[in-house]
Amino acid sequence: MANERDDERWGNDDRDAPLDPAVLRMAKEKVNIPAKMLMAAAIFMIFCAVFNIGLAFSGHDLTVQFLEFVEQQQPPGKARDDMAKEVEKARNRDKTAEHIQTAAISVLGLTLDFLILYGASRMQNLRGRTMAMVGAICAIIPANSCCCIGLPIGIWALMILMNTDVKAAFEANTRGESPAPSGDDDLR
Repeated sequence: MANERDDERWGNDDRDAPLDPAVLRMAKEKVNIPAKMLMAAAIFMIFCAVFNIGLAFSGHDLTVQFLEFVEQQQPPGKARDDMAKEVEKARNRDKTAEHIQTAAISVLGLTLDFLILYGASRMQNLRGRTMAMVGAICAIIPANSCCCIGLPIGIWALMILMNTDVKAAFEANTRGESPAPSGDDDLR
């Protein structure tokens, strides 16, 4: 019985054929900008998360400041007195739960951000397509600090990673192939 891969009904299977250098060059061009954008977004989100952690644990209380601002906007009388009571409640509240929540969300966000950064570097080098996909998916998850930045870039990166030429380039790199010499040293 003939092997299924040799059966003409299934067409030619070119997965084991050497990758054309032009296809590799084109795949590298396709992943270059989305990978760099993912890296930039990840670095920005890491910066925002670290800033958020620093702000939360610095003792600076934005809730109190906001309530004081609202208090100042109230006309004299009962409304201003009620807001003064709210400001005092905010000053004296227990912040333990807020600190735990900030720490948990920050750890989750930083983990996602570092996965995005690592996946983007794998994508740029056309190595580890699975990790590149994980990084792109992490950019889409709205649990990191700036999901509005990561969402469109993550979707774009996923679309690029699903491209046939890009898949072939990742597979060729996984097999350890190097393309035939074409004069482009940056492709190796």
